[in-house]
Amino acid sequence: MTEWSFCSGIYGSAWATPQMRALFADSPRTKRWLDLLALLAEVQADHGIIPTDAAQDIKAACQSIEIDAQFLAECREGYETTGHSTAGLIAAVARRCSGSGREWFYFGATVQDITDTWLMLTLRDARGLLVADLERAIAATADLCRRHRDTIMTGRTHGQQGLPITFGFKAAGWLAELRRHRQRVDDAAKRLDVGQLCGGVGSLSAMGPRALAVQKQFLARLGLREPDMSWTASRDILTEWAHLLVLSTGTADRIGHEVYNLQRDEIGELREPSVMEGIGSITMPHKRNPEVAEHIGTLARVVRANAALLAECLVHDHERDGRSWKAEWHAIPELTMAAGKAYALLASVIEGVEVRTERMHANLEASGGSVLSERAMLALAPHIGKETARHLIQHLAASARREGRPFAALLAEEREICACLTKEQLDWLIAADAQVGHCQALVDRVLSTQ
Repeated sequence: MTEWSFCSGIYGSAWATPQMRALFADSPRTKRWLDLLALLAEVQADHGIIPTDAAQDIKAACQSIEIDAQFLAECREGYETTGHSTAGLIAAVARRCSGSGREWFYFGATVQDITDTWLMLTLRDARGLLVADLERAIAATADLCRRHRDTIMTGRTHGQQGLPITFGFKAAGWLAELRRHRQRVDDAAKRLDVGQLCGGVGSLSAMGPRALAVQKQFLARLGLREPDMSWTASRDILTEWAHLLVLSTGTADRIGHEVYNLQRDEIGELREPSVMEGIGSITMPHKRNPEVAEHIGTLARVVRANAALLAECLVHDHERDGRSWKAEWHAIPELTMAAGKAYALLASVIEGVEVRTERMHANLEASGGSVLSERAMLALAPHIGKETARHLIQHLAASARREGRPFAALLAEEREICACLTKEQLDWLIAADAQVGHCQALVDRVLSTQ
């Protein structure tokens, strides 16, 4: 992380919520490491692996430490001097032990035991934050579906007007996708909430015959499962987490991008919530840019880039590989914070999005009726054949565009069509509200599914 982005005192709020950033910051992370090490000493003493008085000394020292600038400086100095991730921490705690604790602190465990266990606890907390905003987005999207079940607008394919739909139908597509991500989070949790206490090569050799009992008690006290096997070199679970966030922020990006596009002046069907003090442009005061919707896309790109890094790190040498493992120290906090911010922003956008129904109607009318071509073709098909009908309707639609005339007028003037269809049938063909297919039924189906 750089001073420019995630940990910037000025710009940091753009990249992570305060709650999510607090999970990964130096002070709370170090405090949790100390809590884990104090608990480890306590459990080891219960099983006779270290002396009870040493465990009490370690616990007292860990609990008494204030994670201030001085303590963090000691940890940093120890790291910079030795190149070992926790040597500075070990030395700083040992200096604060008053008895035999300094000889038994961090006994039998390796750095990855503590950092992996801390990471699973932290991702559990992060998951709770992300789910809260995901559920906000789900609730707000469901409300959009209900309110705009019958709001007719143009459906677009390849960036062009296609057929009439309802805005509720569009939102229902978002809702179904968001709900799938909610299910995926719960499913991933079954694999994520697993601890690590396996020692140097994963064999728990340092803690003797009581090692498995120590592991079980230590992780149970934290609400984590025992691993079936050491996962110091098996990082599939963390890569799954990353790619779950790729999927979910991809949806956030898709929704944000739709708001971004539909806010274009030429379309103007949606607007993200306005901010009274918001500035669209320093030099163009009239602008109201979709800043939030746009930034969701930036955050989603950060997630995808870091997930790709983790995919590269699936391959480890032997039982432990610092190259692949330490890349996680950068990638996992950054992609998790970016995803959390993306969902906080998405929820706020959906909750406050301005739906401009008059512009939806105007844009539908601006097609001159050509978006109704499918129904005309299908109505003619039984009389003159589907391909013949397609060629005829395509010709009329092109003529309408070229001449600047309403498509409906050309339909009514075409003798071959008038020979097949009555005036009442023609009127029915050009009624936009009759041409949204099963949009409302599909909205109802999505809303009825939990």
